[in-house]
Amino acid sequence: MTRHNPYYGYNAYGHSQSGDVSREPVYRQQNSKTHFVMGLAAGAAVAYLLSNKKFREGMATTGEKAWSAVRGEVEELKERLEDTQAELEYYRNLHKGDK
Repeated sequence: MTRHNPYYGYNAYGHSQSGDVSREPVYRQQNSKTHFVMGLAAGAAVAYLLSNKKFREGMATTGEKAWSAVRGEVEELKERLEDTQAELEYYRNLHKGDK
């Protein structure tokens, strides 16, 4: 059974293990133009989104809502912690007279 493995025979740096160092590394041989075009398209998409006023406003609104939710949850957590501390103090004082 033979498996198709494009990296078989190459070390971690992409060089041939047969000692032939004149060949280009594997990552440079495979789809370099495709990777360039995909990177170019991704960069253009990010630039477009960041320059779009509606997108920026929507992101700012979403960020504000998320931050408000986080602040509210932190405040709720603080209240629960204070309540728990008060209960512990109550039970400690309740059983002090038993000793």
